[in-house]
Amino acid sequence: MKTTWKTRTAVAFTAAGVLTVGWATTVQAAPTPSPVPTPAATTATADATLTDTLTHMREEERLARDLYTALGDKHGQVAPFVNVARSEQAHFDAMGALLTRYALTDPAAGKEAGSYTEPALQALYDRLLASGSESLAKAYEAGITVEKQDIADLKAAISQTTRTDVQAVLTNLLRGSENHLAAFAAARDGKVVGVRNGQGLQNGRSGASGGSQGRNWRRPGRAGRRPARHVPPPVRTDPTGSADRHLR
Repeated sequence: MKTTWKTRTAVAFTAAGVLTVGWATTVQAAPTPSPVPTPAATTATADATLTDTLTHMREEERLARDLYTALGDKHGQVAPFVNVARSEQAHFDAMGALLTRYALTDPAAGKEAGSYTEPALQALYDRLLASGSESLAKAYEAGITVEKQDIADLKAAISQTTRTDVQAVLTNLLRGSENHLAAFAAARDGKVVGVRNGQGLQNGRSGASGGSQGRNWRRPGRAGRRPARHVPPPVRTDPTGSADRHLR
């Protein structure tokens, strides 16, 4: 079967829409369809501004993926970094689909992790890798710094284009980055961020494991005993939202 750009973009967007920032065992948010562009032609033409936007965002998503992977390795595969890196891979792929759509050269081609053409991105990666390697607390701060910059750049990029396919991709990535920022901030502050078997998740590590969710009725005892009180299931919350949902 012939693979068209539309097919490749749909696949990349599906991945971007279902991956989450989630912790090791976060709950899954309610499904929300991800926007998928429907271009009228196989390729399109990008002006200088759009070219700069797409190539820069491709590299910025790669920086986030590379940095979180490296910090996850440094700090024992702490869940926020491992899972956000997986999400950033989907964002990177979505930007790659747009590069193909507009027949643009991929700035990531042939580049090793942690190596970037743009001097500003290279300096940012080097600085945050060095500081984030010092402690887990500083690693969370590095993640916050990246996501804040990503959010600012995505908002600017969305405002500078009228291309609906580009806006759809960037808007989806913006929602994901906002979720990532919230997750890193919660990890830094030691806040509970999710529900797992009625237990909160804190600092990127799961709480005590229990039985399956939903097993709230205990087996009635012998005759004369009062049956156990029914406890309603916990509200399923997920600070990551639905733009990046966790794969089961």
